[in-house]
Amino acid sequence: MKRFLAGLLLGMLVPTLALVAERHANERVIQPQLVLENAKVRVMRWVLKPGEATPIHTHTLDHIGVTLKGSILRDMPAGGTAKQSENKTGNVEYVPGKGQTHSFVNVGKTTFEAISIDLK
Repeated sequence: MKRFLAGLLLGMLVPTLALVAERHANERVIQPQLVLENAKVRVMRWVLKPGEATPIHTHTLDHIGVTLKGSILRDMPAGGTAKQSENKTGNVEYVPGKGQTHSFVNVGKTTFEAISIDLK
């Protein structure tokens, strides 16, 4: 049982460490602002200036993302390959909560701003 728990912990820790190692030294991690939380939803506001990044986080709930100010983002999934995409102002997307662990960084030239709504 001890070996199983150690293996489980190591399996969770290694992808997270790899994600941290992939970050550039000049990226500043910015915490989101909690706008509203109740029994049904949690609403977070994300504002990232160029070069700023989100903390590593895991999506366990379905959520809706609304891009208020678009920019170019590099999504860095734990244990996966980083992908760069343009998030356009006004974009709305529904994302099922599948336990995805990732971080993203604003690699564009403009400030990125979004609201994410976690559905409880």
